[in-house]
Amino acid sequence: MDITALSSQVVRFMEYFFHAHLLIALATYIVVAALLRKHLHHLRYRSISHEKVPFEKLNAPKISVIIPAHNEALGIVESVNAALSIDYPNYEIVVIDDGSSDQTLETLKEHFQLAEYSLTHCTNLSKSIPLSAFSSTTYPRLRVIQKTHTGKADSLNVGIQYSSGEYICCIDSDSIITPDALRKLIIQFINEPTLVALGGAIAPSNEIVIKNGEVRRKRNSQSIFVGVQIIEYLRSFTSWRTGWSYLDGLLIIGGALTIFNKEALIRIGGYRSEAYCEDLEIILSLHEYHLKNNLPYKIWTVPDVICWTRVPKDKVGLKKQRIRWMWGALQSLSWHKKLMFNRKSLLIGWFSFPHIVFIEAFAPVIELLGIVSLWVCIVLGLLSYTSFFIYGLLIYAISGFYSWYAIAVNDSYISSFNSLQQILRLGAIGLIEPIGYRQRDAYWRMIGWWRWLRGKPISW
Repeated sequence: MDITALSSQVVRFMEYFFHAHLLIALATYIVVAALLRKHLHHLRYRSISHEKVPFEKLNAPKISVIIPAHNEALGIVESVNAALSIDYPNYEIVVIDDGSSDQTLETLKEHFQLAEYSLTHCTNLSKSIPLSAFSSTTYPRLRVIQKTHTGKADSLNVGIQYSSGEYICCIDSDSIITPDALRKLIIQFINEPTLVALGGAIAPSNEIVIKNGEVRRKRNSQSIFVGVQIIEYLRSFTSWRTGWSYLDGLLIIGGALTIFNKEALIRIGGYRSEAYCEDLEIILSLHEYHLKNNLPYKIWTVPDVICWTRVPKDKVGLKKQRIRWMWGALQSLSWHKKLMFNRKSLLIGWFSFPHIVFIEAFAPVIELLGIVSLWVCIVLGLLSYTSFFIYGLLIYAISGFYSWYAIAVNDSYISSFNSLQQILRLGAIGLIEPIGYRQRDAYWRMIGWWRWLRGKPISW
């Protein structure tokens, strides 16, 4: 067999492979998009709304809001103030200063008049021994624990360990939640007793300001760099994950805002301190534990509770983030490979987990193979330009449709815009996102793949 015939067969095989991958992805997108509507209908019309529950007159369950912070002096006050404005009668805020080398602790002392107090040891989720603990003399709900730097996952364990709530709400130190967030989240636990974890929608806060708990968008239009990340967040954190929730096949919740049943966290031993992608790892651990022990459970996300968080403003920060996400995802998926083809849940074992591995985690590898195959075909004169054009147009159309669909169904986020022009501009950014940006993102994730395969650790 000559080289031309062999090359032709290889190209044909790759063509079939890419077509199969595209069809599977497309079918999944259609199913998840349809189930998104189903889940929204279920949440809105088949359960008690938070407005109907008089929490002030009931013995409302206590929620502990855990905020891990490392060198967050510039934004920590704004985040804590937003948490203190929560419209819920029974909660506490525990800030974990994870060995900050800047003025994080001093800033907290200055703004919230902290006084030192003694901690009472509760559980053994973390081996870290706090250096000191403080409570606010002006805000009784606020406590601050100082410890050596051991990372976000271990800091969350310390917060859980010294919390007193029945439910644990974990938010990032650069994130801001609206006053009604806890009411909207906790009511889902009342509606569904088997719920063990619940996430909210994550949205970029670069173009908004929050005053007195109200979200106000800046008059100037968002930059293209931030705009493409908004599109990604709308597709992933609100649309995509909401659809998976309806199937009870959700495998990841954004770590910027998640609320857990505390007992469930303690049963699995909390977060793994060495995890780089702790939001994925903790959800996979909950799935694996409950399936192994035949316990009923549900893990959901709701799109109408928005947590506003800062996203990278330049390619240096974004590159570092995407490499860490890819490395951390591969780390967590390898830890929980027993979920693959798990017989106790056909959905998780045969659909949800294989999808996140072969469609999502392997996406940059497949994109790289596609680019290499394209250039090989061009060099050998085997490329059908008609097929290439049709295939490329189909992929572009699918991506553009899903971006616009994500914008259309996310009423809670779109309502923050000042004008139709800003919304249309965001939609236009969604149409240019597949050209250039997507390929760069795949390249960064391939770096994460390469470093993970070599066992090379990454920095935060």
